[in-house]
Amino acid sequence: MEMKKGSVRTAAIVGAGIGSLFIFSPRGKEMINRIKTMFQSSSNQKDLLVKAGNPDPEDIGDNNMVNEGAMYSVNYYNKNIDK
Repeated sequence: MEMKKGSVRTAAIVGAGIGSLFIFSPRGKEMINRIKTMFQSSSNQKDLLVKAGNPDPEDIGDNNMVNEGAMYSVNYYNKNIDK
């Protein structure tokens, strides 16, 4: 039983050492930054879902997007009529 505890402890220490080397290497830091960015972008997605359900008439960017979408269908219709 003592042998098993010692080997588990050794494996944990070796794993922690290898993990810390990986985390502090440039490649590890890059991976951590990508993971952070992924989680931050998912929190931005939640904000967009709330905004989509409650549009603000004073939001200029949103109004421009709606205007462009409306003009696309008008231009498409006019283009088909001209043919």
